[in-house]
Amino acid sequence: MSRPKGGITVYISCLSVVILAATQFSLLADITNKKEGVSPNDAPVILKANENAKPTAPFSFSACLILKDDNIILPEWLAYHYTVLPLDRLIVGVDSLSHTDPSPILDAYQKLGMNITTWKNDSFWKNGREPWAKKKFTITNTTSYDDLRRRKRHRQNVFYEACLQKLHDENRTWTMMIDADEYLAFNYYDDSEQKPTENNTRSQLLDQSSPVTMADVVSQWDIDPKLPCVTFARYLFVSTDTQDDDGKDLPQQLLGHPDFNAALFHTLRYRQRNPLTSPQAGKSILDASRYDRSPIDNPHRVKRLCTGYNVFPDNKVMPFRVHHYVGSWEAFRSPGFDPRGRSYFDKRNNVGDTVRDNTMSAWLDKFTTLVGGAEKVIEMTQKFRLHAELEMERKILEQQQQQRYDWEKLNMKTAYWA
Repeated sequence: MSRPKGGITVYISCLSVVILAATQFSLLADITNKKEGVSPNDAPVILKANENAKPTAPFSFSACLILKDDNIILPEWLAYHYTVLPLDRLIVGVDSLSHTDPSPILDAYQKLGMNITTWKNDSFWKNGREPWAKKKFTITNTTSYDDLRRRKRHRQNVFYEACLQKLHDENRTWTMMIDADEYLAFNYYDDSEQKPTENNTRSQLLDQSSPVTMADVVSQWDIDPKLPCVTFARYLFVSTDTQDDDGKDLPQQLLGHPDFNAALFHTLRYRQRNPLTSPQAGKSILDASRYDRSPIDNPHRVKRLCTGYNVFPDNKVMPFRVHHYVGSWEAFRSPGFDPRGRSYFDKRNNVGDTVRDNTMSAWLDKFTTLVGGAEKVIEMTQKFRLHAELEMERKILEQQQQQRYDWEKLNMKTAYWA
């Protein structure tokens, strides 16, 4: 019996698959070593929280949050808003295309005292008219980018509607609707701004060390009672590393901890943003107790009643604004099909003139006091992030290996029958 042609090629192709797998394993081992002993299979051990960990405020905020492989940035987002709003009630919709599970992180913050509900498998889905708006729509390699974008927007809108209705039924009030790479921030003045001579809600917020929460401000803010929501201007922070030679703009309670690394916090690492005169489309807070089941227009204009058709509100007198972080490449990228990629990451960072913003450093000292010390903060933020970075590296390497393996199998099949 004669040997099929291309036998040597088959042998070489098989050998290349073995070598590829060994190389990928070696790379994963190297990444593990670089993460200072963090293992992808070992979630951080959570220390006991301070029994009085909840911030003191006249009321607590709620939030509706969609997640898709956001575990790297999620711990910081939770810690910040838990402290500054304070955020107490959170409903999370996990994108059905996610490769990672946020449950360990969410469980840790639930133990801290937050009330968190997680919806998976698009359980909140409501079919629309278009094919891409159907729950059973199948995404293939021929699905257009426009259809993917429309489906993402539809998922976000129907999630917000279901989330707001749930919070309405619970008689919750002010609810934040932003993404995991965005932060609701105090609208402190820039050095270049002309401060008003008369007092307004914004001008009373110049002391960043003040223990005031956003709930304190909202409870005293003269919001038009006819408006169930308020939209705030949003500003992009680019991925330019900030150097702090003297450390005065870093959390003082953490500076002495040997494991503290400011580069693992987007709010500390990235401080260059668009000027206040160059906002992105805004984001909103909405009083869920007054939600009337009406459809959500889009994430930037949740209710026309609040903003009309304008998604760029006047920032000059607003007490809050939204900070939007491009972030690190490790946090930005995603396994699987990602239409954005490195070129889009670089494009997002090419925004022209920027100004330095040092207004996001005080919150971490406040969180440290709340939870009972630096060690607890490291557990709730940095260690979760390092674990998530390692998990993401593993997912991407596994996918690359599978893609190469599929390519090698095709070559082997072609060579065998050559």
